[in-house]
Amino acid sequence: MLKDSPMVKQITFLIVVRKVKTLGIAIAVGIVAIYLVGMLLGQNNVKENFEIVNLLSLVLLVMELPVAIFVQKILFRKVTMQNFQTTYFSAHIIPFAMIDFGALFCITTNLFVNENILYATIGLVISIAGLIFCFPKEEDFEKLKPGI
Repeated sequence: MLKDSPMVKQITFLIVVRKVKTLGIAIAVGIVAIYLVGMLLGQNNVKENFEIVNLLSLVLLVMELPVAIFVQKILFRKVTMQNFQTTYFSAHIIPFAMIDFGALFCITTNLFVNENILYATIGLVISIAGLIFCFPKEEDFEKLKPGI
């Protein structure tokens, strides 16, 4: 009886939100750490006729961001009051992983493979902004469907 109470569900939802935020912050810290390591340890590594790879890695990240947001919206439609502990978590973690992949690919390509600090910095800013955009929001609980 108590398990089905709205207050218990809301507290459980807040716990799931904290886990998602903690994971999102950990991913953001990891991205920043890779960027800083690349800035500190990166060598003056510039290859001739390799700039297209730098640009493609940045374009991939920029194109991946709306896809991650779209995937999050699709996954969020499946979240109900009954299954939010697993589906709400997945609706955030999958976009986080997509953004993380694009960010790490862009940053490592632009700092370790063929140095381009500008593209790496733009990739860092875009990826952190994308992670923040995909963070859980307070109004998400009110949007949950009652479920079965």
